[in-house]
Amino acid sequence: MRRLLPLLVACVLLAADAGQAVPACPPVPASARPPETVPAAAPMPAPAPSPTPAPAPVTGTGAVILAGRPGTESGTAPGTEAGTARAIAGPAAVVTVAAAPARVPLARAEKRESETILPPRGRIAAVGNPLYAVAKARGGCRVPAIRAGRWPSAEKYMEAVASCLDRVWARQFALARIYYTLPPRRFVRHRVRDRDCGLMPAKGAKGTYCDQTRTFYVIVERYDLHPAAAADLAEVVAHEYGHHVQNMAYISDYMGEAYDDAGSLAKRDTVNRRLELQAECFAGVGIGALRRSMPSWPLFRSIYQGTISDRAVQDHGAMPTQLRWLQKGYRSARAGACDTWSPPKREVT
Repeated sequence: MRRLLPLLVACVLLAADAGQAVPACPPVPASARPPETVPAAAPMPAPAPSPTPAPAPVTGTGAVILAGRPGTESGTAPGTEAGTARAIAGPAAVVTVAAAPARVPLARAEKRESETILPPRGRIAAVGNPLYAVAKARGGCRVPAIRAGRWPSAEKYMEAVASCLDRVWARQFALARIYYTLPPRRFVRHRVRDRDCGLMPAKGAKGTYCDQTRTFYVIVERYDLHPAAAADLAEVVAHEYGHHVQNMAYISDYMGEAYDDAGSLAKRDTVNRRLELQAECFAGVGIGALRRSMPSWPLFRSIYQGTISDRAVQDHGAMPTQLRWLQKGYRSARAGACDTWSPPKREVT
């Protein structure tokens, strides 16, 4: 959903933050991240949230794939791409599947499920979700460094970030007493096929969430294999994770309804921006909860320098707007700060 991480700026900030020199930055393509693509989500059996047929939204760093309207991305006209993702440098050779989340013992899982409630449906899921009333998120874990030029280190870094977010969001859902399952994820070097959502990540996107399989995908390019890319990769993972939070909380279902009810492309774009900016804010919540394990805030802020295409602005919001919602989540570490559905349109431009 935003342009490429300005690696030169990030290198300088990272060196200043660490008090030491870092490896020379790799060349960065001039193009900015293209948008992400999304189909709409199909309902799932209770108590787990079920995606209802909705447009194909796009996640800030990637895309959300909801079931149901092939060729249409949320907030975009059929055949166009939404969001802003990095320009893809070309296919690489290896696809890696992150380890599946650990299973919860059956007795404990049954007890946990019996204590959960179904979140509200419709607009109230977006504006009055039980998650919004939960206390400040917190968490802490060890995250390995990315070693320059080393794909395994970047993969381990992203999986560690995702595992940390598992703990943060599982706790928030437990406090809200909402049924929750951890999202599978795949960190890849070229696009791969999801059984329901097709090739992932969406074309031109850095990351994509498939609403139907509840799986998110992040593609890693050569210029990501550097310590200066740590903030950018963490934000991509956290943003795609934010779309999973929306799915499990039935917010994605409401987005599909609102999108279908929108009478014009401009109104559909506004609906899509509300979804994407909320995922951006949820990314900030997760990163803020883990701030002691994450890169410093100036490195995250540097991701939003520059400009993006007009189409990307319509789908995902202007760069300052994206940064503002990320910062709201980061500073508060509360999902309650991320209601993008109530504010007037000028707050989600």
